[in-house]
Amino acid sequence: MRWDEALLERAATSRLGYILGSQLAPRVDKLLIPRTNGRLSSMGVNKVGLVTTTGAKSGQPRTQPLTLLDGGDGLLAIGSNYGREKHPSWSANLLAHPECTVELGGPPRPYRAELLTGDEREAAWATAVDVFTGYENYRKRCAPRQIRIFRLRPAAGES
Repeated sequence: MRWDEALLERAATSRLGYILGSQLAPRVDKLLIPRTNGRLSSMGVNKVGLVTTTGAKSGQPRTQPLTLLDGGDGLLAIGSNYGREKHPSWSANLLAHPECTVELGGPPRPYRAELLTGDEREAAWATAVDVFTGYENYRKRCAPRQIRIFRLRPAAGES
């Protein structure tokens, strides 16, 4: 890890980083991402996307800025919820309705989510922790809850 990446990661895992990441950044990203055609967010270029799900209970569209990682054959969405006790609501939405749209690096496109388990989940977790070691702190903080990991793939007919 480069020195600047280490510094940013340390800041992100601090108390102030938690407040900025959980309170301010989502508000900024909901405004910034659509205005930059899905390219720019509070975390930089092509790091955070807007994921629109269908509410598990309400059936209404719900849009959430999420850090999306390159998972090789799709995007990885990590349901860490900053180490909180409960799963993030967007993850329950994807379990109930796996179809979603993702705005990242371009206009919104349809995707389909798959909850990862077993070896696939372990490989995805290793990728996530390699990108941001703070995920490991979140895992410890929310135990015994297992953090949900989804692979988002373009919907059939999309590329």
